[in-house]
Amino acid sequence: MKYTATVEERDFEVDIDRSGEVVVDGVTHTVDLRPIAGTSLFSLIIDNESHELLVERREGMYYVYLAGHRLPVDVGDARLKALIAMSRKKAGEASGATVAAPMPGMVVKVFVEVGAVVSAGDGLVILEAMKMENEIRSPTDGVVRLVAAAAGSTVNLGDVLVVIDAAAPGAEGESVEDGGGSAVGADGADDAGAETAAGPDGPAGERRP
Repeated sequence: MKYTATVEERDFEVDIDRSGEVVVDGVTHTVDLRPIAGTSLFSLIIDNESHELLVERREGMYYVYLAGHRLPVDVGDARLKALIAMSRKKAGEASGATVAAPMPGMVVKVFVEVGAVVSAGDGLVILEAMKMENEIRSPTDGVVRLVAAAAGSTVNLGDVLVVIDAAAPGAEGESVEDGGGSAVGADGADDAGAETAAGPDGPAGERRP
């Protein structure tokens, strides 16, 4: 099984096909990872070097504590990550985006609701696929128009999860009706304003008997 692990903005290609071996960026390592009983720690032996580490999982990300360092690690299926990257690139060229499931899976969590303002890179949905949780992020800035995903539901490849509209400019120049019923025309002058200019007795300068 091939994965892409992103650590501090650097991508590593990880291939796990044999027990006790991990191939990272084409280099084979012998590994043994075991939980330490009664603790939240793991014992990791890699290429005959022993390490103790703590692994936490929050909102689709792994946080690895090793030798006093905290490393955020984003792990996903290599094909899934490639598809997500392609969808982000295509969406960046368009106005708004339709975010679809890049592979079959189960929706674990939905972070947004209709009307929410999102920025490129914001988390939208956590999708569990092939026993891995993957955070599906917004490919563009905009406003959430539709949320089709629901926590606990299963989705197929290509199913729509979230639809995002580009942030719309203010609706200027539209016809507006005030509480008194006077319609504002396209030229900005309303009927009430015209009556005020004329005065209560008719056109300005003319006085009725």
